[in-house]
Amino acid sequence: MPTPPVGTETGGPAGRGQARTDRPPQSLSGEIRATVFLAAPLCIALLAEMALGFIEYKMAGALGAAAFAAAGLGIQLVYVPKLLAMGTLYSVAALGSHAHGADDHDRLVQVMRQGLRLAFFLSFPVMAILIVADDGLRAIQAAYPGFDVDVDAIEGLLWWSVPSVPAFLWFQTLRNFVTVLGRPIIVTVIAVLSLPLLALVLWLLMFGKFGVSAFGVPAIGMAISIVAWAQLVTAVIYIRRARYFAAYDIFSGLIHHDGRLIRDLVVVGAPIAGAYLFESGMFFGSTLAMGGFGNDWLAAHNAVLNVTSITFMIPYAIGQAATVRVGYCLGAARPADARLAGYVGIGLGLSWMVLAAVTMWLAPVLLTGLYLDLDDAGNAAAIAAAASLFPIAAIFQFFDGLQVTALGTLRGYKDTRVPMLIAFIGYWLLGIGGGVALAYGMGLSGPGLWWGLAIGLLASGLMLLMRFDHLSRRRIRATLA
Repeated sequence: MPTPPVGTETGGPAGRGQARTDRPPQSLSGEIRATVFLAAPLCIALLAEMALGFIEYKMAGALGAAAFAAAGLGIQLVYVPKLLAMGTLYSVAALGSHAHGADDHDRLVQVMRQGLRLAFFLSFPVMAILIVADDGLRAIQAAYPGFDVDVDAIEGLLWWSVPSVPAFLWFQTLRNFVTVLGRPIIVTVIAVLSLPLLALVLWLLMFGKFGVSAFGVPAIGMAISIVAWAQLVTAVIYIRRARYFAAYDIFSGLIHHDGRLIRDLVVVGAPIAGAYLFESGMFFGSTLAMGGFGNDWLAAHNAVLNVTSITFMIPYAIGQAATVRVGYCLGAARPADARLAGYVGIGLGLSWMVLAAVTMWLAPVLLTGLYLDLDDAGNAAAIAAAASLFPIAAIFQFFDGLQVTALGTLRGYKDTRVPMLIAFIGYWLLGIGGGVALAYGMGLSGPGLWWGLAIGLLASGLMLLMRFDHLSRRRIRATLA
């Protein structure tokens, strides 16, 4: 009989450190079912979160191409430092899934409590970065006159988003908690309910309804903070009251500091943050580089990047599920099942990306119309630029799906340092380095930049796949020895 999906193999939080070695090997169909069971609600939640970004972009687009360009850059500036902290906190899922697989309830609870403490500490440097980020933009603008985005609008967006940071990081830690236990549906519900809240707040504050002043682009930062705190409060209330989660009592004892466990979380999580830095830095660097070609190319880049970010959420969620599935199987001393779980995750991610790539290849103008008014003559240049980028993005998508799912499987092995180095080589040396060389050195402008990104993801995806295959085989051999 196939192993049930993760989170259903125990009767609750009663286990005490006994790895499950007495179960039969997992079947392919059983592993696919287990991964889909875990990934599906995560996919919906992540797509809902991307829909939040889409709403922000869409409403900013109504203010014109210049505001759309500023909003896109500002949103990325908010997201990148948050992503670094979130990467460090991803170690909560890696360590927590191992503890859950071994039925070590006490270890799991301590991982979650110290993860919440770590999230609190990490919020301070992230907020500091957001406060000073506009100074960096002004320096770039002074050095490159062609970089003519509205920095004042971006500054307002950044400042208003600062209060969102601690709430965002705590919510991400709680997402790891419920995912490790195989019950991420609450995250899905919260993410979906956040959509109308964000739309309402943006409508009121961006355009100035019911006597409220029209803040324009900075309203995005206000909405980000309001939604982040609403999400956290809802999650905390639910986890404290739901019988299954309340039995873990993760909110008690937060004042107690476990330096060794914090160190373990950082040792595993810091390289994940490094990989996130290189990946997000690649996209942010490409946005800055695209800004050198003017607002039309920057607006086109923002549109294409947002579409690829939305489709990316599916394999990203599958990669998260693979981390938990692989970690769970390793914690239960089942390395062959861990290898199977990894390849199932990679296969599911690639299958989705084929569909996404075909859509981008066949309907570039239609997708651009989701962000910019196709009937507005003032958007004609940006629309044409986006149409030239989408076919390249279609190729880029496949390799993006490969690298993110392979990364997820490796995190299940707590293997994070080598993947970070691979990320640096693929994302920066080949991705940004190659893209800038093609765009500026060879005069290919925007398309050259995107070809560089595709090459970087191809290289990193193949290297990560080889790394996973090597580690999974070695772990099986070690068990048989």
